Amino acid sequence: MEHFYHLIETEDTIDIGSVYIDTEQEPISFSVNKPMSFKGVLMLFTSEGKPVYEPNAYIMSRRIVEGTKDIKPTCFHLLRYYRFLQANHLSWYDQSKELQRYPIFLYRAFLNREIEKGNLKRSVAVAAMSVVRRFYLFCFRHGYISTLPFTVTGRTKYGQVLTDCSIRSESRDTNLQPLNDLDLKHVRDNWYCNGLSLEFRLMISVALCSGLRSIEITDIKPKHFVIPKGFTGRVLTGIWIGPAHECKTKYDINRQISMPIWLMQQMNEYHQSARYLKRKQLYFMNTGNLDAPAFINKDGNMFTTQSINTQWAKLRSAIQENSNPHFKHKEHDCRATFGAYKLESLVTIKELSMMQALTMLKNEMGHKDLDTTMLYLKHYEGNPEKNQVPELTMSLLEDETLS
Repeated sequence: MEHFYHLIETEDTIDIGSVYIDTEQEPISFSVNKPMSFKGVLMLFTSEGKPVYEPNAYIMSRRIVEGTKDIKPTCFHLLRYYRFLQANHLSWYDQSKELQRYPIFLYRAFLNREIEKGNLKRSVAVAAMSVVRRFYLFCFRHGYISTLPFTVTGRTKYGQVLTDCSIRSESRDTNLQPLNDLDLKHVRDNWYCNGLSLEFRLMISVALCSGLRSIEITDIKPKHFVIPKGFTGRVLTGIWIGPAHECKTKYDINRQISMPIWLMQQMNEYHQSARYLKRKQLYFMNTGNLDAPAFINKDGNMFTTQSINTQWAKLRSAIQENSNPHFKHKEHDCRATFGAYKLESLVTIKELSMMQALTMLKNEMGHKDLDTTMLYLKHYEGNPEKNQVPELTMSLLEDETLS
């Protein structure tokens, strides 16, 4: 069966501006006056070759106004929705008189059935509903529809719109949860147990205070911890990491991070210690590379994500045995902790809107979009009066012997 709707890819670059149409030529030609160039997109068309205005307007808004880099998920989810509408003889803004439901609710029921049958991952269905809801919100804001086909029930403290038309996200709800103050105390009380190393304690402190992923922590270099001469502040911003700055990052994105000065001072002291210098010499003997990472194991090799997770599992076992049998946190939750506390510090800045604060956090954490950033924050129930992230773990390394 041939689908009624399909996607057509534009040229690699599209020009946006005032269009001049020359009707005197055959065929009619047009040009764009003073164009602004943007990366191409996928556009929704009927089988007759006619563009579908509303979804294409939303796609263009995502690319140009929101600056979305990867537009394909939006395009394919809209294609899925319009094909569902066609297969069920529905229009995108019709109301089913028989069921007294708008098509988006019928689409939700369809996605839930596909999940139950095992034909669709829940995470994909959640993303599909998110795109369709945002599409309708876009159409409502721009006057393409007079009323929304669902009810907005509120907003989260971080600006997410809550509606009565969503798919429960079981798997993503429990994946990430920031450590609270009591969790951090239990970490401090137990991370000398089970043979956990000094390097592990330093790496966890870096994760909590900078939001780095484990793959980034294992490749960061001592020079990233150098404090500029004459700097007198408490937090250093503008520390570049990424492939262009000799530190691996997810997606190979170059980005800037921040770090509290007290932690950088601790790291500089550690890098001058006999313990680190011995490991650095072993690393050179193993690799022939003078540019050693900031953290090296006792065999003179780089740490790996797996080795960090192994040590975290030992810490978790110690906490469960000695302090809290319900402690289930993963190492990646240290990154979520940074995200939650960092946002709390940003929202106290009166000059920043919530969207500006979220965008700053997204850029520092290296996320592709704000949806990913929100996953790190939706469980957090803190308040702006809590300590800002630079002071979050100052007590963790108290009395630490960096040798």
